[in-house]
Amino acid sequence: MKKHTILKTLLSFVAILGLFTSLALAEEDFAGGQGGAFLRIPVGARPAGLGNAFTAIADDGSAPFYNPAGLCQIKGTRLGAMYNIMSLDRMNYQASIIVGGKRNAALAVTLNTIGVSDIIECLPGQGPTGDTFSSNDMALGISAGGKIISLLSFGAGAKYMTQSIDENKATGFAFDLGAMVMTPVSSGLIKQLRIGASLLNFGGKMKWDTDSDHEDEILPMLRIGAAADLQLTSFDVLGTAEISQSLGREGDQKNDFKLHLGVEGWLANLFAVRAGLDGEDFTMGASILFGDFRFDYAYSPDFLDEGVTHKLAIDLGF
Repeated sequence: MKKHTILKTLLSFVAILGLFTSLALAEEDFAGGQGGAFLRIPVGARPAGLGNAFTAIADDGSAPFYNPAGLCQIKGTRLGAMYNIMSLDRMNYQASIIVGGKRNAALAVTLNTIGVSDIIECLPGQGPTGDTFSSNDMALGISAGGKIISLLSFGAGAKYMTQSIDENKATGFAFDLGAMVMTPVSSGLIKQLRIGASLLNFGGKMKWDTDSDHEDEILPMLRIGAAADLQLTSFDVLGTAEISQSLGREGDQKNDFKLHLGVEGWLANLFAVRAGLDGEDFTMGASILFGDFRFDYAYSPDFLDEGVTHKLAIDLGF
């Protein structure tokens, strides 16, 4: 591989990363509320098992949720779906359909929902009223990604969101950007190195249909990671490391960055096990592959409380 091609790719990636950082800094001063909090729940069982480190991988149905630039790796059509078993009777579903083209580009449509019903209404000083209500959140998105030069890909996406609590409803939009460098390595051990960066949920607000027309800012997130594909004697191994930074402030608290680590091993391209660290929390998962059909499971911490979640997912190519 020619050195000037690698240099050109890295300089282009650095320029894109500078753009993401500039957009991130422009959003860092606002005080965010709870708008779109469900968008920070890890998507997909495979990414969750890897400690939520997926920005530099992004090669399956979870790609548009982490880094739309990774869509360039999708060939043909892929369908992804996940059910997240959560505490407190909450139901979390995620789905994606990706259509890949012949020129290292793809288009994706995604759906992410979480909801809980039969919440007992309590009034200050009165206790339970006997009435119940529900809370539901939904994000419907579209994204595209493709190669812009031989080793560098870029992607972008937009999502429409709704949030409802009892009879009140909020709506809004947010946007995603992503970049990825994929470099083959002529080594007996390392097959490929990938570097990824994404800026998720920036420019987003949720506007409520109340008399005050209150708006909740959505906290954007900057993610930067690297991944290496390794070829061992009997196993294909993938290792990844990533940092994520929520931007802005939630109330009076500034959001600090989090480190994500993950490793995945495949035996005979049939069975996989994975483990990771999502900040200080341990995660793990496994997969079974039948041709173009993959079933994934992950055990990971619950983002919204101190419990754990069990994620069940499928990824199908056709």
